[in-house]
Amino acid sequence: MFKNSILGGLLLSLSIYTQAEIWEDYALSEEIIEHTVIAVQGNYLDDYLVRLERTWVRSMEVQKELGYVTDYSILVSTAADSPNVWLNVEYPNMAAYQPNEEKWNKVNEILAERYSDDEEELDAIAKGYEEIRTMIDHQILHKVTYK
Repeated sequence: MFKNSILGGLLLSLSIYTQAEIWEDYALSEEIIEHTVIAVQGNYLDDYLVRLERTWVRSMEVQKELGYVTDYSILVSTAADSPNVWLNVEYPNMAAYQPNEEKWNKVNEILAERYSDDEEELDAIAKGYEEIRTMIDHQILHKVTYK
């Protein structure tokens, strides 16, 4: 008991004199990660992932080819009820994340060229998402690097 109180007191006194400073003790990456958390209704996970491949993944592939995004990923939990899907998009910096009409038009132009035969079906898929999923959270994250 006595040893724990001494150790606790020592740690408390050190924490009073130790203050972390951004850029001095750690840095935030210029790269950002857009992190979206989704709850897909039970028994619809497989269907959602197939739909996602036909819409979101195609768009991410085009954006990656154009250099608008660095990478993307889909994470799933087959054990969790909710949430059970996490979408991550990595951007080189905050400027690349900002909406831009020129980029939007370029991505849609390429998608239309590649998948014009599927346009009506893809529109129906996108509209059907709301029936099987709920967006839980959306964050813009930076990686931390300690100095």
